[in-house]
Amino acid sequence: MKVLIVGAGQQGHVITWNLGRNPAVTEVVVSDYDLDRARLIVKEVGARKARAEQIDAADTAAVTRLASGARLVVNAVIPEYNMSIMRACLDAGAAYMDMASGQTRTKTIDEAYLEQTTLAAEFKDRGLVALLNTGMDPGVTNTFAANGYEDLDRCFEIRIKDYALFESPVPLQVWSQETYYTDCAQPPLLFEDGEFKRVDLFARKEHYQFPQPFGLGAVVCHDHEEVTTLPRLLPRAYGDKGLRYVDFKMGGPEEGLDADFAFVSSGMTSKVPVTLKDGTKVRPIDVYVATLPPNPPADELARLALAGEIVDTGVVTVDCIGERNGKPASITYNIFPPDIRWVNTQIRGATCVSYGTSTPASIYAESIVEGRISEPGLVCPEELPRGVRDAFIAECGRRGLVITRTDTVTVN
Repeated sequence: MKVLIVGAGQQGHVITWNLGRNPAVTEVVVSDYDLDRARLIVKEVGARKARAEQIDAADTAAVTRLASGARLVVNAVIPEYNMSIMRACLDAGAAYMDMASGQTRTKTIDEAYLEQTTLAAEFKDRGLVALLNTGMDPGVTNTFAANGYEDLDRCFEIRIKDYALFESPVPLQVWSQETYYTDCAQPPLLFEDGEFKRVDLFARKEHYQFPQPFGLGAVVCHDHEEVTTLPRLLPRAYGDKGLRYVDFKMGGPEEGLDADFAFVSSGMTSKVPVTLKDGTKVRPIDVYVATLPPNPPADELARLALAGEIVDTGVVTVDCIGERNGKPASITYNIFPPDIRWVNTQIRGATCVSYGTSTPASIYAESIVEGRISEPGLVCPEELPRGVRDAFIAECGRRGLVITRTDTVTVN
């Protein structure tokens, strides 16, 4: 089966590597605006069945042409292009998958997700799957939340935290800086007291006790997809269990959080155009992204990673809090992506973040290709059948992502 990957960045790199190893996938087309980058990924992963193509993700007709005959199109570019790629899938008769609803130039995450849902009926009518939000977070987090919600008799709160440690002797982008900082600059959405509301940037700092080796770490509210989808979809899929609170918090060393807050407060991450003295209008975030130095070549990144000169590690935690058998209870999932040194023994030039995000996405993609996810229509991971979710979690473990689950019941 043919799979088209739109985007040859860090995520496309890892997805190409994974799909290239799957015998059910007979052809992988790696496409990007930068054809040389797509060719480099094909060369790096050594996938004999992969080929590179140039594409403008905003050009629905061009994506449609490349998607002709494809079983699946994997959207590995920034969320700005979600709708154009979704429409191309409808035109080409291919399944669709992305890793985030994300912000766009004109829409918040919440608005962007709701816009995607306007195509749900078309995907269903044409017998096609559209699977949204399939990375680490969102993605794995949604799957954990669904299991916790389903396994509790009552579930009042879902609290999600992403904690990362990163140090590098060279400039290195492990995630889209445009996506990260535009999320940071958007007042975070919360679901509190059964209602959606927004709070101040970097609000509600807390110090959370993460599993070792991380320990006590600072986290703050961050705008993210889980807060948009979980309160809407979980009660619909598994019944009303009293869910009143959902948040997402991002964390790391406090000096890093303080630096990010100062940078965001400066206005340099704004997506609102400003007018320069000569009359030129620019978005500050575009200026920032344009000045970023490129990542080191894959060989150099791998050398630094294998020598232990780059720190790139983290943990993602999902706490589901409620009741079981009439007693206070909680279910906590933790997932530990492999550190960057191990990752580079598998895929040269990949990072902890790219492997931890795109390996789950690859597993979801393989589930579509192999027919385990086949129900037509638009769906998020928390809505998938329990058997599919449990098989997904098990496969994550087999691919080096360590997962723990702790069930706690308070005994009076």
